[in-house]
Amino acid sequence: MTNLSRMTKQELKDILDDTEANIANIRDELEQREQREQHEAIDALELHLERSQVDWGEVKAFFQQVLTELRGKN
Repeated sequence: MTNLSRMTKQELKDILDDTEANIANIRDELEQREQREQHEAIDALELHLERSQVDWGEVKAFFQQVLTELRGKN
């Protein structure tokens, strides 16, 4: 590591500028990756929803059966 006490103020400013630019680039990359992951998750969810079909008649029959059983216990 460079001895900072021996560097000029301009050299220190240059290091800071480079470091801040690198940090900005890293933040941009992270944001792009997060957005890409979110889009992939949404695409996977859409695919899952396309593949899953609900037979609402079966759902209705299930709840009717549940209600019948619950009413029979009283």
